[in-house]
Amino acid sequence: MTRSIVLVHSVRSSSTMWRGQVKRLERAGFQVITPDLPGHGTHSAEVFTQEGALSTIGEAVWAADEAPLLGGLSLGGYLAIHWAAQHPGRLSALVAADCTIIPGPALARAYGYWLRMKDWVPGDSDERVRQAFAKRARKRKAARRYYGGGRAHGVVPAVVDVVGTMDLVADLAAIDVPITIVNGRQDPFRRHERQILMAAPGARLRVLDRAGHISNLDRPKRFTRVLREAAYRATPTSDEPMSAGPRSA
Repeated sequence: MTRSIVLVHSVRSSSTMWRGQVKRLERAGFQVITPDLPGHGTHSAEVFTQEGALSTIGEAVWAADEAPLLGGLSLGGYLAIHWAAQHPGRLSALVAADCTIIPGPALARAYGYWLRMKDWVPGDSDERVRQAFAKRARKRKAARRYYGGGRAHGVVPAVVDVVGTMDLVADLAAIDVPITIVNGRQDPFRRHERQILMAAPGARLRVLDRAGHISNLDRPKRFTRVLREAAYRATPTSDEPMSAGPRSA
């Protein structure tokens, strides 16, 4: 079991999207760390790069009191998988949400084009994107959490380049801790769900009913329960506190 959890947000959002989970997890006694990626939220002035994103995750992991569960959603899920594969022995569990599509350059570019296209249509592009991603989250509270740290501008091309070069299958095969895959049942990013599960033998799949691509906003309580279950099943990698280790990514 671990009492430390690091959560990585999706593209153009920020750590504010985890407020529902943070509130519930901290109430249950967990330490929760939710960093903002470069180009997002409190780091909006920075340029998004793979090196910078992985370094941000590394700093959050080493700030944990013990080997943490690392979780991420969409972009955060891809980055969490990649970080976990590159750093054996530093985590106790991994939760990857709404990222079961094997990107590749072509699919990544298509996604980036779709996302930017919504900005070109007259009207409230933030609301269009939020509704497309979070199918059930229509309340103002969900909207405030999704873009609570502001919408990251100009990051999509760099994100597309980074995700498009990732070898998700190889990364999953290299991970040495229990893996939980989470998907909203209506998430269009479930296209390669079966292939992802084959690449990660022993991984647990949790599909949340009445949820879309941003499943933590659609089903905040259920998503939090999945995180808690994964934390309870986690296997600590060391008896030493994480803060005793190096802070490099």
